[in-house]
Amino acid sequence: MAFSELSRPWRARGHFNPRGGLLLCHGFTGSPQSLRPWAEDHAARGWEVELPLLPGHAATERELAGTRWQDWYGSVRDAALELSEELGPIGVGGLSMGGALALALAADPALRGRIAAVVAVNPGMTLPPAASVAELIAPVVRTLPGIGSDIALPGSTEEAYDRLPVRAVAELRRLFRRTRQQLGAVEVPLLLATSSVDHTVPPSDSDIVAAGVRGEVERLALPRSHHLVPLDHDAQLLFDSSARFLDQHVRPRGGGG
Repeated sequence: MAFSELSRPWRARGHFNPRGGLLLCHGFTGSPQSLRPWAEDHAARGWEVELPLLPGHAATERELAGTRWQDWYGSVRDAALELSEELGPIGVGGLSMGGALALALAADPALRGRIAAVVAVNPGMTLPPAASVAELIAPVVRTLPGIGSDIALPGSTEEAYDRLPVRAVAELRRLFRRTRQQLGAVEVPLLLATSSVDHTVPPSDSDIVAAGVRGEVERLALPRSHHLVPLDHDAQLLFDSSARFLDQHVRPRGGGG
């Protein structure tokens, strides 16, 4: 797939009296395009928003195959540190793998006090059993069919790779396993948004998250959307719920808003 300008990193900064800082994390094989409507909605409400492009994404499958989960996590961790240095405790949101990355940030002891709240949309925690052999088969089977554009809204599409690099699937499995093991360290409030029908991440993964974290959990049902909610029917419901939740829990340095 050809990636457009919408798949580039995006930021909204310079509000006179910002409501707070918000870091958004996109999903595996996708790009910032899938979260751009969420980012623009919250920027219009007065949030300072960072929407980075994860390493190996919106380029080529070969480049993604050469990255590790530490590269993806390191990029959002650096963004969280930068944004929180400027604004104080921030909100973090993510979709799919991005939801797992957001939860991993909240569990990171080095970021304690810097993350005030998390919004996780269809966060990934598990992979099919076949993924356990991804590393073994990677030298022979290099790619698998892609997972992009799981959207109920007609005409809405995701900019994502057409194929999954098997080596990257092995790294995704490591990230999910590590995040599941650290869920008990997530003590900040969590808005957990889950689609009723999701062909990419099973809704039961959200139940794993809800049962594992230690902080307050608010559940949000998304009955009209598939996996990519910010591009789907329930987008505005997600945006309004996210804005309300973040207003409640994120207090920028200096008391903006």
